[in-house]
Amino acid sequence: MRRFGPKQADHPGIGLECPACHIPFKEGDYTTLVLLGPGEDEEARDRRDQGRPYNAVAVEIHWDCSEQKEVN
Repeated sequence: MRRFGPKQADHPGIGLECPACHIPFKEGDYTTLVLLGPGEDEEARDRRDQGRPYNAVAVEIHWDCSEQKEVN
């Protein structure tokens, strides 16, 4: 996981609810993305199956709500 932040006051995610804790994101929060997979995109699924990079569907959560295992 990669840690993002801190969120700036003009970030478009400010006010959206974290799906893990249901507390809205606010200025200064650190967040991360939880990857869900390629979704319905057939090309992305093929790339995943081949072990190649692909664009994934992800959800943003607070860093404190995550496992906090930072990977570069």
